[in-house]
Amino acid sequence: MKIEIRKGDEVKTYVQDFISGRMFRRTIEIQKLFQVNEQGKNVIDETHIDALVAYVVELFGKQFTVDEFYDGVEARSLISTIMSCVQEVAGQVTQAAGVTDPN
Repeated sequence: MKIEIRKGDEVKTYVQDFISGRMFRRTIEIQKLFQVNEQGKNVIDETHIDALVAYVVELFGKQFTVDEFYDGVEARSLISTIMSCVQEVAGQVTQAAGVTDPN
């Protein structure tokens, strides 16, 4: 798994090739933040975003900070970048287990 973060004029690529069991557990916790409300809408506030960004920083072994993530990821791709990480972890584990639906 990799992620690109802008630092000044440079774009740095960070790679994570080991997903621990603990991070899979955290991924399950994080997925709960994307549950829909009674009206069928996702409700994500700034505390959810902070938790999601902290998760990505932890997932990548703290190779970058929360601030570096916020400052280096374009606003329009913030959620999709986070979701890509969550889905990749969930997909890797469920694929290895032979499960077709991770939920």
